[in-house]
Amino acid sequence: MRGALGLLLLLAACGSPPKQAEFPQPLPPPPPVAVVAEVVDPNFELVVVESVPNADDEGVSFTKVLVDGKELGKTAVGPRSQEKRVRLKLEAGNQPVKLEHWFLPPVGEWTRLPDALQPRERFVRVDAASIARLTLRYGPNGAPALTLTREAVSR
Repeated sequence: MRGALGLLLLLAACGSPPKQAEFPQPLPPPPPVAVVAEVVDPNFELVVVESVPNADDEGVSFTKVLVDGKELGKTAVGPRSQEKRVRLKLEAGNQPVKLEHWFLPPVGEWTRLPDALQPRERFVRVDAASIARLTLRYGPNGAPALTLTREAVSR
């Protein structure tokens, strides 16, 4: 009886066509990286610094700059542990600046950080006599911290 069962299993395995190899879908391409010409007389700069205490947590990320709900620029896509910058020319006055931080997980598509880990929107005073430098830091616990400094410029 056992021999018959084994023979049936062997015949069933040999009689079926070979299975096609199943490969996972390829990763989606990163967002397009526009070649941005150097901004003439920038008055706003975003600097993003992420703490990556564990090498296994390294990945890639970028940050969008939105003013009045419109995307005006973004940092280059790069390793999380690498400082990223973007310089922009904004209208003078108090500007509502919102930042959106995005990352690429090991498997999947570009993902926006959850709202709890996004920096809050803040007003930034922009003028022609200085560069408003907004620094976004993500510490080891993942919490965002914003710092605003000014650098006087002579134009």
